[in-house]
Amino acid sequence: MKSNWKKRLLAGTVSLVMTASMVPALGADSMALADSVVQSSVPTAGTWDVDSLTLQPGETTASINLNWYAPEGTTSALVWFGGQTVEANVRSLIAPTQLNESKYTDTGKLVCEATVSGLAPATEYTYLISVDGGATWSMEYTYTTPAAEEFTFAFTSDPQIKEDQSTNSDGWNPSDGTNQTGWATMMETIAGAGATLVVSAGDQVEDQSWGKSSEYQAFFAPEEMTSIAYAPAVGNHDRHYMFDDHFNLPNEMGVDGSEGSLTQVYTSFRGQNNGTSQSHGNYIQATEDEINNQSGSNGVTPNEDGYYDFTERREMETKGNYYYLYNNVLFVTLNTGAYPGGNDAENVDNAFNAQGDNSEAEAIVENFRTTLNAATSEYAGQYQWLIVTHHKSTQTVAKHSADSDIENYVDAGFESLMDEFDVDFVLGGHDHVYSRSYVLKDGQRNSERLDTINDPDGTIYLTGNCCSDMQYYEVGGSLDKTNNADYPILADGTAGSANYSIDNLPYGNQEWNQEYSPAYALFDVEGDTITVNVYNLDGDSVTPDSKLIDSFTVTKNASTDSQISGYENGNASLDLTEVGRYDAGMTNADGGVMEIVSYNTVTGWAYAVNGNTGNLTAIALKDMEQGSTIDALDGNDIDVKSLVEDSSFTYGDMTSVAVSPDGSTLAVALQAEDYTAAGRVALFTCNQDGTLSFQKTFTVGVQPDMVTFTSDGSRILTADEGEPREGYEAGSVDPAGSVSVIDLASGAVAVLGFGGFDAQTLAGQGVLIGKVNGQLNSAAADLEPEYITVAEDGNTAYVTLQEANAVATIDLNALEITKVQSLGFVDLSLAENAIDVEDDGQYAPVTLQDAMAVYMPDGIASYTVNGKTYLVTANEGDAREWGDYCNEAKEKLTTTDGTETNKVRVLDKDLVTVPDESKNYLFGSRGYAIFDAETMELVYSSGNDMESLTAQYLPDYFNCSNDNVALDDRSQKKGPEVESVTLGQVGDATYAFVGLERIGGVMVYDITDPTNPSYVNYINSRDFSEDIAGDVSPEGLCFIPASQGQDALLLSACEVSGTVAVYTLSEGTTQPENPDKPGDTETPDTPVTPDDSDNAGDGQSTDTTQQGTESQIPQEGAVQTGDVAAPIAWTVLAVLAAGGGALLIVKRRKIR
Repeated sequence: MKSNWKKRLLAGTVSLVMTASMVPALGADSMALADSVVQSSVPTAGTWDVDSLTLQPGETTASINLNWYAPEGTTSALVWFGGQTVEANVRSLIAPTQLNESKYTDTGKLVCEATVSGLAPATEYTYLISVDGGATWSMEYTYTTPAAEEFTFAFTSDPQIKEDQSTNSDGWNPSDGTNQTGWATMMETIAGAGATLVVSAGDQVEDQSWGKSSEYQAFFAPEEMTSIAYAPAVGNHDRHYMFDDHFNLPNEMGVDGSEGSLTQVYTSFRGQNNGTSQSHGNYIQATEDEINNQSGSNGVTPNEDGYYDFTERREMETKGNYYYLYNNVLFVTLNTGAYPGGNDAENVDNAFNAQGDNSEAEAIVENFRTTLNAATSEYAGQYQWLIVTHHKSTQTVAKHSADSDIENYVDAGFESLMDEFDVDFVLGGHDHVYSRSYVLKDGQRNSERLDTINDPDGTIYLTGNCCSDMQYYEVGGSLDKTNNADYPILADGTAGSANYSIDNLPYGNQEWNQEYSPAYALFDVEGDTITVNVYNLDGDSVTPDSKLIDSFTVTKNASTDSQISGYENGNASLDLTEVGRYDAGMTNADGGVMEIVSYNTVTGWAYAVNGNTGNLTAIALKDMEQGSTIDALDGNDIDVKSLVEDSSFTYGDMTSVAVSPDGSTLAVALQAEDYTAAGRVALFTCNQDGTLSFQKTFTVGVQPDMVTFTSDGSRILTADEGEPREGYEAGSVDPAGSVSVIDLASGAVAVLGFGGFDAQTLAGQGVLIGKVNGQLNSAAADLEPEYITVAEDGNTAYVTLQEANAVATIDLNALEITKVQSLGFVDLSLAENAIDVEDDGQYAPVTLQDAMAVYMPDGIASYTVNGKTYLVTANEGDAREWGDYCNEAKEKLTTTDGTETNKVRVLDKDLVTVPDESKNYLFGSRGYAIFDAETMELVYSSGNDMESLTAQYLPDYFNCSNDNVALDDRSQKKGPEVESVTLGQVGDATYAFVGLERIGGVMVYDITDPTNPSYVNYINSRDFSEDIAGDVSPEGLCFIPASQGQDALLLSACEVSGTVAVYTLSEGTTQPENPDKPGDTETPDTPVTPDDSDNAGDGQSTDTTQQGTESQIPQEGAVQTGDVAAPIAWTVLAVLAAGGGALLIVKRRKIR
């Protein structure tokens, strides 16, 4: 914790006395010429601190305003600022209405105001101040301008620095127990976050009876007040001339009655507390006793009309309306410090407005209109965002929720004015609680409960909590106004304070937080996007920390990307077009952002696992708009951890999500922080607005990695992977893999393990079993369930055991694992299985005489044809890398023509059993396959389709990785890595949708006849102009059937780009010209490089970053998918020479 702020607290009385003797006396009314600028050399810095020095934003970021106090007798005050010297305007203090020398100790000081212009962006400036015409100079100060493209500003409210230094007894409690220390810690924290601007919603100090000098001295004490621009609103505690003397506001609206100035409004609201208060209105009716006794109030006595006329208060309730352009944000600060009287009958005890109307509030709101008109006119065309700051929040949830004066502002059209000017954010305070509204327009919620908001139509209101630890107000507690019959409107639709409760807060509220800790928000502004993170101070003032309490992102012009079409659209039985996209706003080259996605067909919400944040993201798919661009989808992050963690379970990671077939329930798989501990399945009720209500958790096996419901919704299954994450060293643990079956009716959980299987026997059947220290691992420990599919009849489940290259069969009635069967191997000497194994910048597939490929499927799906069940597998391949253990090796291979390759990644035969020691075994088949579920016999394999097709469509990026677009990066590893598969019926055809993890995109096959599938289409919505852009690395797929006249949809959760792509699936109407092969009909005899653009395929450009822009979204009344012609099937001919002839060039991607 810095301690300089305490030195500054004393500087106001010490440093200026030092300089006073250096200058001749000056009459109090004398003025010096302001803002005269000359270029000058660097003066010699002194050691004295400037009294009450503060920075305010200039009219634009090219300027900065300074304000400070100088000692009595000052004739010339100067600022040396980065090479230029500016002469300040020197004026007298404005004398308070009542001069109480015990409170007001500034008498004789002078106000200095200066503006420095011509500042460059992203530049640190040094500045010094002189109060004796340049004879001596202050210590050095610094100020850094924001960058031109992006910046961070902080939002705070209600520091309300109090002379007695008190803090809230239930609050954060700084180490020395003073709110000044809380404020100093807040400013230090904000500066450390890189904010160049602080926007305050008012109440800088506590004393509202003409102020206290000591409170302002404590307020200005943090050294960050001299290095960060501070833009205050006038709060109800700031309505005194001291505010005017301390802040040099840009573009402040005049109040002198001249043309364009604001009207000083007479306010008659005497106050709450049965009208006994005299601290609210500025022209309040005195009681008979007060008139008779000429009772004084803050230096004012009743006038001849029987009113207390507080002119200072009235003037300061009108001043403080100002605006400035800060990069692409137009900030407008409005003064809602006043208490306008209204016409509600329940105000009668408070001497409500004598006119019986709401004219006082209406006049004030008209001042706001004048200010907004001036701001938006002056900076028209120069801003992208409009943010209003004021004090009395109209969308709050605590003590002031039902206040009559706030109601009067609303009734007078305050919020309607925000709608009229298309204000993006309104930042308020006053209520000492944090709250955030829905997007509001015309007094109505104009959005779902969201954290990712694209192109909002309306305004978001934030209320800032106290930022100094001085005072907090309870949510659901007592209200200032307990008898308000018609305000606020509450969440249940009723009105008035009587029905207010913590479970029935005002209608507009979306989020709130009250943890009795100083709060602040950081707004990260980058072009069309603003990300807001709201924090409470944590720790203490010695070792302060911050705790995130809310986070959301707003993007304008989000839906501008052209729609992307499948490569064979118009020439296939199924057209794919990307029409929507959810963007989490984060990417990760290692993956894990958007992982698994599921959809609720009843509510229209999709749910995606965010492995980076640990949140579950609800995506408002139901609100997807039909247009010509990719619709940017909104979302809401659900903090599952906070809902499920308890003393018996420490949350580690969320891995999977599934929605029940009837849409009533959602389940997530949760792994424990301890990798050896049992995991959980958390069950939630799905609400119509996308939110979830927690029901219960079930204890399952170790490391549940996938969760699914049976087709009737009666049971939940998890694949419990049980990985040895610390390796096999002494003292480490290899948890048992298992499959857990939850019976929802009884609540019983069966954890099915592999203890009944013998590792040696399985190895003899072709199942790959790991070796540890030269010995076979046990089947119970070695087998690691990856993914589950449940047969159509609900009686049998099939589970991929990826590293073992096997599938386990589970009898769900007997609750028994009945079989573990090897899937066999791929003969790479066959031409149809030729693959590219060289990183040589071209697609050059070869056949290999000494190598086999291991299917090692990740995803699996099942379907039934003529009473027989078939399994469809996505054969990714996967090595085991835990601690010092890795079963991957690099070996040179021999092609069938005798050529030796460079080293390729293969299984380490010393660490895993293989059926033939003379062969090398490559990870994954680089395709998908169909197996007979009973016998596990191969029914169909896609061979080398995935490589040959991506080489054709994306020759410049063949086998690129998912974190770079370098050509051929993955050829020596696992190629495209076929990660996931899901099935769906469109029309009369059954399709397999196969996700390619590395190069990206989804392949589509017609598998209606499992013995004779046909290639249909490929869509890749990755943007290859950057390493990570567009939709990168599909991890989970979700098929949504056609309904209510809308096409079927496919969701693709992409873990590297942090996006969820939405593709429409519409039946094609055009027969392919050549059903045997898309594109070119000839196979090249030699390897093809990216320069051989002729092989891009008929109708395909070599610039393949986007496939098309045609909209495929059906309009109202369109024929539902499935009502028209039967699918068109056609296959890909990938004929390769026996010597390893090449086909085409493809894009590449990087290994994780």
